[in-house]
Amino acid sequence: MTDEPGLAEIRIAAFVACLLAVGLVGWVAFTRRSRPMEPSDRWMLLIGFLVLAPLAYLLNAGLAISGAKSVAFCNSCHVMNAYVTDLQNPDSEHLAAQHYQFRWIADHQCYTCHSDYGLFGDMQAKMAGLRHVWFYNVGGYEVPLKIRGTYNNQRCLFCHGPTKNFQDVSEHEKNMAAINTSEKSCIGGACHVSPHPKEAARPESAHAS
Repeated sequence: MTDEPGLAEIRIAAFVACLLAVGLVGWVAFTRRSRPMEPSDRWMLLIGFLVLAPLAYLLNAGLAISGAKSVAFCNSCHVMNAYVTDLQNPDSEHLAAQHYQFRWIADHQCYTCHSDYGLFGDMQAKMAGLRHVWFYNVGGYEVPLKIRGTYNNQRCLFCHGPTKNFQDVSEHEKNMAAINTSEKSCIGGACHVSPHPKEAARPESAHAS
């Protein structure tokens, strides 16, 4: 997996901002220990503490959020291990595994299928991620694991909706209104197979609340 465009530059900028902040504060702390501070020293402290340090924090936070999109990050929680194992299994016929194996989604497969599109979709996905971290480490979670609410079909339609293969299926045309509103799921019945194996929803050990 390669970095998204611009991430390497952001890493360099974060490192430089951090280095400059530490350098400015360190310079004032060690050179002015036995002398009164001058206005220039106060300016250096101001820039170090209130400009460069927050900038470095924000840049690193952005890098952390970007890294949280990866499949490897999802797999870092043991409750997700079975899901990722199936995802990466070349013999799996589950829907998520097919998308992963054939690279129908080029990268960040978990994140792409579990976040809505647009600005607020990204924001909601980040908030959901923080909620997951909370329940995993502090709040506890219940098994079997279940998706929160109703899965939004627009995540599927964003890629599949405009394609001829999708539009040529008569069942899609007849049920398009219900599919658009997620009233009718794309999964189950005579439609698509389950995205994940059912046994993955029951991790061997859980902090069940």
